[in-house]
Amino acid sequence: MPTRWGAAAIVMFLLSLQACGGMRESHDVVAPLQQTPDTTIGMLDRHLTELSGNINRLTDRMDDLRRMPETPDPTIRDLRALDLAGWELHQQQWVLQREHLRFARTQLQRVIESPGDKAHIRDEWMKHEQAFEAAMDDFRQQRHALEQKRLQVEAQAIDRFLE
Repeated sequence: MPTRWGAAAIVMFLLSLQACGGMRESHDVVAPLQQTPDTTIGMLDRHLTELSGNINRLTDRMDDLRRMPETPDPTIRDLRALDLAGWELHQQQWVLQREHLRFARTQLQRVIESPGDKAHIRDEWMKHEQAFEAAMDDFRQQRHALEQKRLQVEAQAIDRFLE
């Protein structure tokens, strides 16, 4: 997954540079990337397709976990429930990221169609980006809490077998 996160970070970095006017076709450090709104939209489209595929695959994994036969062991049931909760949270995060990329794509398309509205579009982008970052921080906190709980339950299961 580091490549997906890395790709998302690169896209967001490029979009931030572009939104701030940092992407110029001059001899500055960023020029070799040859980024234009059209190439960035193409990159976003590829990431949107990949992200949608990942969301679908994760849905399949969650469905598989839900179909697993019940176990009488309460610790194993707890671990499965925590895994499912973690995957559901991960899926929500990916859905949010997909919506964020769609918004970014729409904003870039709007700039192409109405360059005179660039300042207004940038303001919308900045507000959206702040809300996105806050939501991502919330997901990180929830994920951390789930991971901590899972580690505790997992340790209990191991302790039980070592007694």
